[in-house]
Amino acid sequence: MISMTEKFSNVLLFRLLISMFAALLLASCGGGGGSAGSTGTSTGTSTGTSTGSSTGTTPLVTTPTMSLALVDVAGVPKTAITTSSPLTVVATVKDAAGKPITNAIVAFAVGPDLTVISPATGTALTNASGVASVTLAIKNLTVAQTQSGAADNVTASVTVGDQALLSKIAYSVGTSAISLRLAAPSPSTISLNAYETTPIKVDVLADGVLYTAQPVTVNFTSACAGARADLPTTATTINGRAQVVYRDKGCSATDTVTASVPGASPVTASLVIAAPVAASISFVSGLPADKAIVIQGAGGNGRTETAVLTFQVLDTFGQPLPNQLVNFSLNPTGVVTLQSGSATTGADGRVIVAVNSGSVPTTFRVIAALASGQTTISDTITVTTGQPVQTAFSLSAESFNIEGWNHDNEKTKINILMADSAGNPVADGTPVVFQTDSGAIGSAALGGCLTQNGGCFVDFRSQNPRFDASNTVGKRPGMATVSVSSTSATVSLTGKIAVFLSGSAAANVFATPSGPLSTASCGNFSLMLEINDINFNPMPAGTTIAAINTDKVAVGTIIPAVVPSIAPHSALANVTIDPLNMARTQGSIHFIPIKPDPATCNPGGVPDKGVGSFGIVITSPLGLGTVYNFILRYPAY
Repeated sequence: MISMTEKFSNVLLFRLLISMFAALLLASCGGGGGSAGSTGTSTGTSTGTSTGSSTGTTPLVTTPTMSLALVDVAGVPKTAITTSSPLTVVATVKDAAGKPITNAIVAFAVGPDLTVISPATGTALTNASGVASVTLAIKNLTVAQTQSGAADNVTASVTVGDQALLSKIAYSVGTSAISLRLAAPSPSTISLNAYETTPIKVDVLADGVLYTAQPVTVNFTSACAGARADLPTTATTINGRAQVVYRDKGCSATDTVTASVPGASPVTASLVIAAPVAASISFVSGLPADKAIVIQGAGGNGRTETAVLTFQVLDTFGQPLPNQLVNFSLNPTGVVTLQSGSATTGADGRVIVAVNSGSVPTTFRVIAALASGQTTISDTITVTTGQPVQTAFSLSAESFNIEGWNHDNEKTKINILMADSAGNPVADGTPVVFQTDSGAIGSAALGGCLTQNGGCFVDFRSQNPRFDASNTVGKRPGMATVSVSSTSATVSLTGKIAVFLSGSAAANVFATPSGPLSTASCGNFSLMLEINDINFNPMPAGTTIAAINTDKVAVGTIIPAVVPSIAPHSALANVTIDPLNMARTQGSIHFIPIKPDPATCNPGGVPDKGVGSFGIVITSPLGLGTVYNFILRYPAY
């Protein structure tokens, strides 16, 4: 079978031979009347290089030639190109004798703005007829719509032997009519259930024919697209058709989808979308975050007497549902007050109700109900935390006896706990103020603390002033009195606590029994020591008591072996220290078991013949040791 291109090249070759034969006849007859050195051309063709003579003789072809032609799909010469009518560029290459040249590579080129060549390499190989061809198409729809009447050249180049040939031919951009056609849905108006999907298909036509030459971007828009529907904004044609999928997300209206491309009238599809149906209502959150409000009248900084509860209505697809009426009720009733009996959901499907506290501690829940019968219940909300009361004003210290008489910056924490009349911790952020007559308390930023969960603390540290017996009137030496205060809505709350600034040396140690130690038994002998510092106060908490240098006696486990935290017997006592009055001392008590040496002990022997000795070392937390030595007499062999 002979191709269209081969047919066309054979026609041209035949015409060329007839023309040459006619020219020879005219030259031999002396006729023709024209210039014997010119060659004719036809519409849509261009001839490459040639030579001629002005003497009236027949031109002689002395070099290879290349001619160009533009034809449509029917092989008809044509120079106007449209989207529906691409052109074929035909190059015919011959040698100097006018014979077709086979397997020559012809390179075609056009300007970058109007058309494209296929294949994209822009090259083709001549066939047995010396013909090579490529397809010339409009670059894109934008060019077709905006460049009607514009012109350009197609150039072709080939090398035959050492001879380079170049030829060109002009073409123009014709008029193309671009239009859109809705392929789906059909009909163009359809009904959808809530959250249903449907395809939208649009064909792109050029001069009434499906445009498949290049992909085309089609734009899609609708009123619900984005928040209430999923709709891609663009789609690219495949074989002339663009397709997207519309997915409803609660549009609940008639949504018009518009498809458009520049230069063409848009097409539309109307989607009648049903409204979604409420499927559930749920409790979302409560404020305050801890779901607790204070009793009416106990508000203030950081306190609230109102709980704000949020519910949400969802449809059958779990999406928020707006414009739904929600009714509220309380369980139990009468203890708190609802600010509203009903409300309508917003765009996010949420509805809010506020509840005010009453005058008594309690718990409650809010029930939310839809007209369709679905209900839900909030988390439990607590009404508590009234004003602090004096009876629930509680003070304590991390350690009541610190080694602060001889050393600065020894610290202990002073704690305060407060509650209301129902025994509930007061609201967070209740301020408490601390003062002291010895040492220092609090921080540079705050001389007190703010409660959290009904309690807070500050640091007390040792420093001057320190009061001893010589400069204290009505006050115990070595003791710091800390005053604490806060307020409720109507009254002031106060309290006091004392801390010992204990000395490092065990300056006053009292033994029981007192005087020389003796026993008529060979069993355990119990020695009790009361250990006081220089001011007859306890040694610092953490002071250790240990036995040393034992001789002919065994010292058992000392109970306790460490001085505990000891609170002052009376923080406000007007005490005059009297060493002879043991009730005035506030030191620690320790029991020391001692057992005579069995090797020298004879219960039936003469008493007061065995003698043992031992020492007790009292070491403060900062390492100062005080030693007391004892002798125990007991029956011996």
